[in-house]
Amino acid sequence: MRTIQQIPQVPVQLKRNWRSYLIDSTLGIAGALLCTAFIYVFHLYPTIPNISVIYLLLILALASTRGRYAALLAALVAVFSFDFWLVPPLYTFTISRWEEVLALIVFLVAALLTGQLAGIMRRSIQEAWRREREARILYEVGRVINSTEQLSEQLQSIALSMVRVFAPWGVQACALLLPDKQGNLVRQAEAPISIEDFVLSPSELASAKKLTGQTSLEKPLPSIAHPEEEGQILRLIPLRTPSQVLGVLCLRLKHPIPWLADDQLFHEEERRHTEWATFFWTFLDQAILVIERAHFRMQALSANEQ
Repeated sequence: MRTIQQIPQVPVQLKRNWRSYLIDSTLGIAGALLCTAFIYVFHLYPTIPNISVIYLLLILALASTRGRYAALLAALVAVFSFDFWLVPPLYTFTISRWEEVLALIVFLVAALLTGQLAGIMRRSIQEAWRREREARILYEVGRVINSTEQLSEQLQSIALSMVRVFAPWGVQACALLLPDKQGNLVRQAEAPISIEDFVLSPSELASAKKLTGQTSLEKPLPSIAHPEEEGQILRLIPLRTPSQVLGVLCLRLKHPIPWLADDQLFHEEERRHTEWATFFWTFLDQAILVIERAHFRMQALSANEQ
């Protein structure tokens, strides 16, 4: 579906690792030392008493682009390098005049505050961008789902949207299992659409049935035995309302983000209502509402027939 491809995707959740800290440390230390070398080579201090403002420009740039850590590290290196190479007596951390000590303290406080405020502004911009993107995703998905009244087409749109939106998080395939009139779980929609169906092994189907309160394995779904790919995980999520479980969402994950792969982290994120988990469950609420409306329609039709 071309409309599905137009739905934005969630951004990849990037956690800081040692490479990020190494880059930030290099930029912070090297940037501060380069500023000090520039002042030293051209003898700008004490010719220009307020030349230390050049460090603030560096700190502001680092805080806006790399974050608070790089900015704070640059501030500390700037103070010590400025003292060592520019404040008499040179090439020592000893300061002969108390005015110089006070100036360095004021500069350090100003630099730290500048880095902190710029970091807060950067996070606020990122948060606003994230919320705007999430709102657009929910709007586009809702528009696609509600473009038809056929439940089968709505469920297929949900499955396709799930794979489209959460592919950056490792979602490779999706299936919706709903109970039929006899109460047996039946695959009602799947994505992506391909020649090979989304299949569940007997043990996986048994786990799905337990989520809906079923224990019988009669009339199982067609299943083909195939070895799991390396890094592939099956995540079963009950689609529940306050009163009942309407079905099961099956997600095939490959190299997913940590909290979506680990059971303990998954439930912790759900309880803590973190920003990522909140959006994930808000997205699932749309699927639950569609299924719940269809359930109420079927109940109303049954009551009218009687």
